[in-house]
Amino acid sequence: MNEGGSGATPTLDKASFRYAVGHFPTGVTVMTTSTQGRLHGMTVSAFASVSLEPLLILVSVERSTLMHQLVLESRAFAINLLGKWSESTARYFADNARLAAPEFREGSFRLGTTGAPILNEATGYLEATVHGTHQAGDHTVIVGRVVALEISSEDEPLVYYRSGYRSLD
Repeated sequence: MNEGGSGATPTLDKASFRYAVGHFPTGVTVMTTSTQGRLHGMTVSAFASVSLEPLLILVSVERSTLMHQLVLESRAFAINLLGKWSESTARYFADNARLAAPEFREGSFRLGTTGAPILNEATGYLEATVHGTHQAGDHTVIVGRVVALEISSEDEPLVYYRSGYRSLD
């Protein structure tokens, strides 16, 4: 622990764990998929690159979510990278109280090569097919093989840090 720490050992529970990992800033993405004409999107910050050979990424998805079910059915997904101006989009797709899949407004997206929605306002995207899965507690780590990507903007990313959206400014 650094000199500024209290030295106390925190309680090991969900709240303290969430508080601790909240001190690590992450980029904000919207994971999208499509199966049988049904579009779905969900805000995700547990995303990372895995390998350059082959090109692999990973995303961690809670097993109780609709996204989990649909991406395992479709076997494909897109990770839409959000810029600092996209907080409202991140909040829209993070609405856990929504009982149905979020609506995709006409003209706000296009379908990628895998059929997953690509958000027009995204600063870039990576499309992937499911390469493998690993059960990890109440989540599944989904490893995807990248089949398409594009960076369309050099805008600063949207960042999530200590329970709030931020930019690098």
